[in-house]
Amino acid sequence: MVADQTILFATGTALLLLGIAAIAMSRNLVKTMMAFQVAVFGANLSLFASGLSFQFECSALGFCIADTFVVLSILVGAAVEAVGLGIVVLVYRRYGTLDPSKVRRLRE
Repeated sequence: MVADQTILFATGTALLLLGIAAIAMSRNLVKTMMAFQVAVFGANLSLFASGLSFQFECSALGFCIADTFVVLSILVGAAVEAVGLGIVVLVYRRYGTLDPSKVRRLRE
């Protein structure tokens, strides 16, 4: 069980770091949104892995706190992604590009 938890933590950390690096290096708003979701999935995986050690200490209703937070985070992440992609579509329609540096220059 500990080995599985360690593997999940390592994978979650790797996904989180890869997502942050991709956000920093991306020159496209759609790729930036995808990288943000990779980082969120890494954080969710790490949160889920932390809940594995407390699997048998759930509340009387059968809800585990970590699992509940993961589901809530997935739902909020989906809503954020939908709003973000809607904003990206509006930016593309207005400026004709998805490069953030060009959008900043066109704004002035």
